[in-house]
Amino acid sequence: MAGEAPSHRTLKLERVTDAILDVPNYGRKSAGTFSKLRIRYVPDERQLQLSIQDEMLTMTLGRRRVPELSEAFAEVEVGGGDFGIRTSDDRQAEIWMFWWMPASLAKMGD
Repeated sequence: MAGEAPSHRTLKLERVTDAILDVPNYGRKSAGTFSKLRIRYVPDERQLQLSIQDEMLTMTLGRRRVPELSEAFAEVEVGGGDFGIRTSDDRQAEIWMFWWMPASLAKMGD
């Protein structure tokens, strides 16, 4: 996705179970549920953006945020549990927090 042409990928999302939502310190439950996540790459976009359309979330990012997001996902892949990423270069920018539950908790909801 880090080329020069705009592109996107759409992923199917699974519903988060009550067993996962009841984990201590998880935070508040979202009122919405989404069946898809579209990751939209627009090379010159400087901020991370999240928009909602029906049951799909769309995350838009550009080349400026790709290295940070790639590094964070690589940490998760090797066992890192969570990460935060600023949505822009503004020091007051919102920070998005991502959390992956351990596989043992994910199986509790089956």
